[in-house]
Amino acid sequence: MKHNNDTVKNMSAGYSQSFMQYTQIKYVRELIAAVILFALVSCGYALVTWYQKSNNVQAFAGLVEISKSYEKSLEAARKQQELPESEQVENPFEDTELLLEAIAKQHTGSSLSPFFVFYQADLVLQKEGDLAQAITLMKKGLAQLPKKSIYYDMFNLKLIKMSLDSKDEAVAASAVQDLKLMADNNENYYYQDALHTLALYQASQGDMSAAIVSWKKLAITQADKALVPSPFVAQAQEKLKSLHIDMNVSN
Repeated sequence: MKHNNDTVKNMSAGYSQSFMQYTQIKYVRELIAAVILFALVSCGYALVTWYQKSNNVQAFAGLVEISKSYEKSLEAARKQQELPESEQVENPFEDTELLLEAIAKQHTGSSLSPFFVFYQADLVLQKEGDLAQAITLMKKGLAQLPKKSIYYDMFNLKLIKMSLDSKDEAVAASAVQDLKLMADNNENYYYQDALHTLALYQASQGDMSAAIVSWKKLAITQADKALVPSPFVAQAQEKLKSLHIDMNVSN
């Protein structure tokens, strides 16, 4: 293996910021992805009985409305950030908060109730920046979600990513261990995402040797368990190439 040590050292510092940006983006996407996935799998034969239950039908319709409102709120928040601080008087999340509160109360007995809690976590984080409270809400929602659910690992990984940013060293350290377990489990649908996150985290902590090991492992993984084509393999290969690390990659 050949690589330029100076290049590795210089790139390490940059990964800290890129990791933070990556995890912040990921905080948002899971909820929207889950709603889309719900719409797809609801057409499946296995969920016909579930979908015919009026409470779940109405709860799902509510989730769709909340998702639309949340996307509008995020866009409004982005536009407001472009204004001078003195003009930032609007609460762009108010409509979504009121809608979420009303719909969540109506469907406390629905099997979809954990997703209302996940939205509460996102709102707390986006509006108030309260990561600790968002993590608490994520744990609450995850505890209500059956581990056999196809959404469990998706939101568990989201919780792990959020916990990595915690100022509580014990919380962050526990998240690293959970992330490693998921990254080592190629039976998990999200293990490539976990490996990618682990490599970025290791690089952000200055442990480039460990990051390179993770990128190498990711670069030769197969996507048999992926729900959708994963971009992480190609990204890992590009990272290794940029570090001038020679290796044979099996496609």
